[in-house]
Amino acid sequence: MTISFQLTVSASPAAVWKALTDGELTRRFYYDMTVASDWRPGSAVEYSFSQGQAGESGVVRSAEPPTLLALETRFLFDQTLAAEPAHLTRWELSPDGSGTLVKLTYEVPAGAPLAARLLGSDGEVPLRGLRLVVDPAARAELERLPEIGPVEVRDLTPALLADYQRFFDQDAFRDHPSWAACYCSETNIGESAVRTASDNRADMSRLIEAGEVTALLAYSDGRPVGWCNYGPTTQLAGVMSKLKLEAADHSAVGSIACFVIAAPYRRHGIAELMLEAACRRLAAAGCRAVEAYPRSETGSDPGAYRGPLEMYLRSGFEPYREAGRTLIVRKALA
Repeated sequence: MTISFQLTVSASPAAVWKALTDGELTRRFYYDMTVASDWRPGSAVEYSFSQGQAGESGVVRSAEPPTLLALETRFLFDQTLAAEPAHLTRWELSPDGSGTLVKLTYEVPAGAPLAARLLGSDGEVPLRGLRLVVDPAARAELERLPEIGPVEVRDLTPALLADYQRFFDQDAFRDHPSWAACYCSETNIGESAVRTASDNRADMSRLIEAGEVTALLAYSDGRPVGWCNYGPTTQLAGVMSKLKLEAADHSAVGSIACFVIAAPYRRHGIAELMLEAACRRLAAAGCRAVEAYPRSETGSDPGAYRGPLEMYLRSGFEPYREAGRTLIVRKALA
């Protein structure tokens, strides 16, 4: 199966080539993984996560800077994917006016149906991330607004499904496309490396239509610009599973699961407004306490999707216990 995507970026082929082959730059757009290779045909190429976990590996088939890079690799972040045969990824770069036309093509063998499904659905993601790394105009589109209009926090209801979809389709992870497939499904459904964006969008939409997702949308300037997923802890299957929480320790306890704020609207207090609203709603629902899960180190705005520790401390949360890289904080609710 051949799967192909393309776009034009305002950068030279040399700049794009550097982004494809520099480990620090690939980490910024290729699923948070760094790449390592000497880029000679036949040499090994390895993509790794920050914890040292291998995410993808294979060999360099062609390397003709700055016009062609072809890699034959296998995904390693999931056992089923790792068992499939390797696929070929071709990056073709050609001058286009003052920029570069970047064509990304995957050749996926018949014996790799899962990889074909993932790449067919989400294979354009690296292109969108690459544009942010090399194209100043793309980054300028996401600059923080110096001022925003009044913010209104609304409860998510089935009537707001289209707004939820619009927010996650267009704005939620526009500055970090590697996470665009999430649709905040991790909180309610759980994490899976083999679920596509379409899977998560459809399943979350179904749950929202059924009234089974407790969340808030923040609006400003006539559009949804922020999201907070929260609820009674034992009803948040993904939170319980990922953080290995005990149900017995969470009777009448609520959780603040995650925040997503559109990049231009960050640092305007939107997350704190939603945190206050979520705590009020949890108290009204009978929760005696609320907890949250800031990471000890985030490194980026998207990485702080659980909410920053400083925000929780300002709001009266206190450290409760550690869970790996996560600090669980709690606050009593009147």
